[in-house]
Amino acid sequence: MAAAKGVTLEYREALGLHTNILDLNHPIEENAPFHFKFFQITDNVENTIFQVLDRFLLQMDLIFVRESVFAALKETITNAIKANAKRVFFKNRASNIYDNNQYVTEMSEFKKTYLDNRDEIEESLHKHNFGVFVSFIHNKNLMRIRIMNNVQLTDEEIVRITKRIDKAKTYNDLAEAFADLSSEEEGAGLGLIMTLMMLKNDGLGDSAFKFETGENKTVFMIDVPANIAKTNVHVEKIDKIVAEIDNLPTFPKTIQDIQTAIDKPNSSITQIAEMIKKDVSLSANILKLSNSAAFRRGGRVESLDRAIQLIGLKELQNLLYSLGTKQLLEDKFPAFLSIWEKSNECAFYCKMIGERMGMNKNNISNLIASSLLHDIGEILLLSFDPNHMSKIRNYSNSKEIASSISMEESAIGITHSKLGAMVAEKWNFPILYIKGMEYHHKPLSSDEVYHDIIFPIYLGDMMIAINHKEAKSSEIPEEILKLCKFNSKSEFDSFRIKMHEKFKFD
Repeated sequence: MAAAKGVTLEYREALGLHTNILDLNHPIEENAPFHFKFFQITDNVENTIFQVLDRFLLQMDLIFVRESVFAALKETITNAIKANAKRVFFKNRASNIYDNNQYVTEMSEFKKTYLDNRDEIEESLHKHNFGVFVSFIHNKNLMRIRIMNNVQLTDEEIVRITKRIDKAKTYNDLAEAFADLSSEEEGAGLGLIMTLMMLKNDGLGDSAFKFETGENKTVFMIDVPANIAKTNVHVEKIDKIVAEIDNLPTFPKTIQDIQTAIDKPNSSITQIAEMIKKDVSLSANILKLSNSAAFRRGGRVESLDRAIQLIGLKELQNLLYSLGTKQLLEDKFPAFLSIWEKSNECAFYCKMIGERMGMNKNNISNLIASSLLHDIGEILLLSFDPNHMSKIRNYSNSKEIASSISMEESAIGITHSKLGAMVAEKWNFPILYIKGMEYHHKPLSSDEVYHDIIFPIYLGDMMIAINHKEAKSSEIPEEILKLCKFNSKSEFDSFRIKMHEKFKFD
């Protein structure tokens, strides 16, 4: 699957880079590569590269490996730009990067200088013609991504990269890799190992990632076969977690009784309020919910009858799933509070997105309830395996990987989204909520019938991650923005900033 020779690349302002395609709607055909050239990562470049990745994966029905391939591609591009920046740094200091002694001496200074002056150094790459070339090509058997820069690696760099690749092959899972965190000498090395483990977990074996270097050229390749076979080496860990789920109590009967009463045609707010008042904790939670950003209208709500009136009986019936879950988990699991606060923020954003999409009141209440519930699996995993979950969260945030699903599965054997869906099934929740839990990190893998719930929850989570500088809007698939009535990433970003301010002050 060799790339075409002598292809002319033209600068496309709308895409932010040089390419051989006219726009992002360019048809994908077998053995017809898409080529891109750029000098540094900008929002425009990221947007183009990751939209093209989505299109190729969707074309080959491989969207389920998006996160691991996305992380590997982002890591490799970042390292290619860093390698180019080293050359500029050494050139400016009249040092020879290919002299091992000078390399060792200058690298400590480079790390400090690069961290302090990264933008300035990367802006000079264009002047020195140190570019990065990315190509996508596929046939019926394979999709290949080539990441190339026009420099030859030093002996030291080759040793470091080879060492990391070989080390990754010795690990059975990400948990073993985390045990070596403290021994890593260079940040890029850890990132490479993590991404290789994520690829392996998604069924992409040792041959999926390789590199070669020669005169004035270094090429990394990510190969994604059309047929991927996954194996799970975490059976024992999964069995232990499933046992923990089996030990969870059943969903509260008092809440089920209230939901049944609401279903009766002659039910009234007064009758339902009397039933709820028998449960002090539930009453307090309903009052608290009615005063949250997603429901507040005007002054503070002080009475339960007014809270139910504000929320609505049918809407309350949906929300009781999340309030019952809160009752069961908040006293037993230490991670509950922080995740619940995040879910409340997500629920507010989902309500605003649902209104933008023109949803009716019942659909919006389903969306709010589902968004409040969507991360209950994370509450459980943080409690069942706090050590690995903490490391995963820290690493994914530092790398601006909004979703750490592949890392969870590789380290623990199960994702928080799958775990949440299992708990929801145990408690006989509506299928809509189960799907919201299971697919909110892999929305493009879900059935279309659930997109109106799953896509807004994914966007709500992304808004929170971007607000905390843990992700970028360029990572969001266009299909999701389109369904949620955003015409562009800039329109989404304006909405995100406005809603973040509204949430803080409501």
